[in-house]
Amino acid sequence: MFQKLVRDPLVHFVVAALLIFGISQAVRGFSTREDTIRLSRADIERLAALYATETGTPPGPDELRSLVVDQVETLALAREARRLGLEAGDVVVERRLAQKMRFLVDDLANPADPDERELRKWFDENRDQFAVPALYSFDHVYFREASDPRAQVALAELRGKPDTDWLAEGDAFMLQRQYGELPIREVVRLFGADFAQLLTSLPADGTWQGPVTSALGEHVVRVTHVSPATAPEFDAVRSVVLERWRNEARLKANAKAVSDIVARYKVEIEGISP
Repeated sequence: MFQKLVRDPLVHFVVAALLIFGISQAVRGFSTREDTIRLSRADIERLAALYATETGTPPGPDELRSLVVDQVETLALAREARRLGLEAGDVVVERRLAQKMRFLVDDLANPADPDERELRKWFDENRDQFAVPALYSFDHVYFREASDPRAQVALAELRGKPDTDWLAEGDAFMLQRQYGELPIREVVRLFGADFAQLLTSLPADGTWQGPVTSALGEHVVRVTHVSPATAPEFDAVRSVVLERWRNEARLKANAKAVSDIVARYKVEIEGISP
């Protein structure tokens, strides 16, 4: 639809007239080729596509004319600002340019893949990254107040009468009463480090234990299953290993490229000796 629109003769006429008027007004007084503002057909299609994305409908001739006028004015004002040196010392402009340079550096950083021996060596040196942590499955009865005497009563009842409806015990809990296969880091996030540490010491035999204090209150807990931590072999995770090697190599290449760019300049920081 956009391509059809920009090929329309009426649109061509509007754009041509606009470019003649807009450019003459925006860059009046300049005659060198360096000061020519040119909008290609692709530029106009991009403006139309962006308008359609934002509004949900393609631009008509009047909207397209307005888009082109705005773009010509933007380019002219930006060039004039640079000519006057207005970008100097502007933190926003500096950060944006640095960001674009980082994108360029990242695009150029494309280290060759390692051979099998190098990749296996890297895996051996970074095995911890691929270890699957122990996973804990447990149920809990929650009590809002620490040292709530009801916790001890509930613990005795649950131990003495296994068929007790444990979900009816304790106070309402805003999260879950049952958790399956949580890594310990997630237990820490949900309940706090003290609770997580005590959880790892409880028997995984389905017996009720506690009370166990958490960042949220007090709990009677039963651990129903623990899946032990595992260390996968290289062949089982080779594709993941390669992808992480590539990411690390790309980060190193980027860091070196930025360092090389900085090294081209003499850096002077007032108050700090070199």
